[in-house]
Amino acid sequence: MMRVFVLLALLVPAVATAEPSYHRVSGVAAYDVLNIRSAPSASSQDIGDLAHDSRAVEVLGFDPSGNWARIALNERDGWVSTRFLDRDEVPRIDATSVPEGLICGGTEPFWALGLYGNTARYSHPEDGDTDFTFDSASVAEGRLGAPALVTLATDRNEVIEATLTGATCNDGMSDRSYGWSITMQLIAPGKRRFLEGCCHLPRD
Repeated sequence: MMRVFVLLALLVPAVATAEPSYHRVSGVAAYDVLNIRSAPSASSQDIGDLAHDSRAVEVLGFDPSGNWARIALNERDGWVSTRFLDRDEVPRIDATSVPEGLICGGTEPFWALGLYGNTARYSHPEDGDTDFTFDSASVAEGRLGAPALVTLATDRNEVIEATLTGATCNDGMSDRSYGWSITMQLIAPGKRRFLEGCCHLPRD
């Protein structure tokens, strides 16, 4: 019985940490758009559009047929035809699979962290806005790309240690899914915060 529990424990991270993939719109005329549907069907409601040259489209999953990709749109999820998507390369943070430009945040309180390559901006209602610089990034032992630990710092002895995992995440206030989850710790003179939230890469 113990062996079964161990095997299950080993299987859970692989299932729970599926990273999103990134795509660009392809094969759509310059005067046209790619419809975003409410369900994986061409006859379902049109709830939005992607421009013919959209890049860095964050795909959160696929329907069983593989013909439809699930993406986030405002406060909900939508579906686009994979016929018009090609894989896209996005810059990553150091040796991790975490995309540069990832926007993270949480609710109650509403906080945010933007990761912009060598810099980052942290916002919190009680702390205001603070700019950080990139210090280091590492990947969990035995893993490829993620989970990743990103460390940020300022010249005022403020440090952020953020663990980012490719996993479906929900902010608890909408029906929208996110492709990355984050837990982070802010360590500053006389202050320490532990925050949890979700992240996404804005589309180009």
